[in-house]
Amino acid sequence: MKHFFHYSDESAHVFILLHGMGGRETDLLPVSAQLDPSMSVLGIRGEVGEKGNHRYFTRLENGSFDKKELQNRTEEIIRFIQKKAENIEHLHLIGYSNGANMAASLLTSDPDLFTSALLFHPSISTHYLENGNLEGKKVLMTAGAIDQQAPPGQTAALKKFFTGLGASASLSLTDHGHELMKSEFDVAAEWWKSNEEDGEV
Repeated sequence: MKHFFHYSDESAHVFILLHGMGGRETDLLPVSAQLDPSMSVLGIRGEVGEKGNHRYFTRLENGSFDKKELQNRTEEIIRFIQKKAENIEHLHLIGYSNGANMAASLLTSDPDLFTSALLFHPSISTHYLENGNLEGKKVLMTAGAIDQQAPPGQTAALKKFFTGLGASASLSLTDHGHELMKSEFDVAAEWWKSNEEDGEV
């Protein structure tokens, strides 16, 4: 599995970076650097190709997902993360678009493995996700008011789902579409700082 791994002996935490469709494992480094540059970082490249673009799992022609394939890909990435970060105590997911959908699947499939999740523009329907116990987990999601690919109503449903599983979930809305905005990085940094000061990440 192609990846980028920067190990830091300054922290017992690691960011897991999951890019959007067509992206690379280093795309979200500016986000992790803004949150906490002292932490280890593991960026994972999606292994599914769609017209030359990297994804983490297949999207069917009608836009839906193959749930079994999603589960298999999720389990594969969990095993990879466990191997690469076996001596690190706290794992924090950061995902955008398709990577945010995979992060949601990872979090609900193995909640004990992860401490928090930052999901930029997720669009996954809740029926694809496991009902894992998310008690004590911190989750921040962002959505664009005019996002055609990840409608904000779908993200709001995901927030409700996470909250129902026990997570402390927040949603921040921008006035834009599916693109990542600097304002989202700033919101994420404030969210991270607040939870860090409270000792919750």
